[in-house]
Amino acid sequence: MRAAAESVSLTEDDVYLAVPSVESTFALGGPGIVGTLSVGGTVVLVEDAGPVACLPVIGRERVTVTSVTPAVARHWLDLLPTMEADVSSLRLVQIGGAPVDRATAERMEATWGCRPQQVFGRPEGPLTLTRRADPDETVFTTHGRPLSPDDEIRLVDAHGRDVPDGEPGELLVRGPYTPRGYYRAPEHNARAFTADGYLRTGDLARRTPDGNLVVTGRLADGV
Repeated sequence: MRAAAESVSLTEDDVYLAVPSVESTFALGGPGIVGTLSVGGTVVLVEDAGPVACLPVIGRERVTVTSVTPAVARHWLDLLPTMEADVSSLRLVQIGGAPVDRATAERMEATWGCRPQQVFGRPEGPLTLTRRADPDETVFTTHGRPLSPDDEIRLVDAHGRDVPDGEPGELLVRGPYTPRGYYRAPEHNARAFTADGYLRTGDLARRTPDGNLVVTGRLADGV
């Protein structure tokens, strides 16, 4: 969570609006609530993710960072012109929880005046995200690269063979914040992990030639 906070340059002057459920990985630590508090920033909680409740809060509390799903982003974008809410304090809006279409990501930047950041994460790890300096093509169409340089990523076919860049495969991950097994669950661990300790996420993804991930969905029988 501290590393995630560093990756988006969070400081004590930032105000984070927690829109998703506060126990979700996205809102809690991507960097989210804990990452913001770790640098001495301010966290604002709301009970309703709807634009009528949230958009006025952004202006009133001078929110600088928030995290939304694609559906919430589209809802906010559609209603913002009718509400005359002040969102000029925003400097970063993270988007995650589901794949987002490029048009929505571009609208976020144009309408809110801040660069979106695509994020993908699971409770067990990994956390991947785009970076501020990434080109538009990366920010608008991918989920970026793993947070830690020690994260190991594999994309494999149904037979466990690595697929080439550009081809879809199941996302396998091993790294410093990804567990190697569940407590007292040997049968589940045999299904959820490879013999060499990679977590089978059950997510489908492909890797671009420059090393960014594009998460496209879930396996029908994903773990």
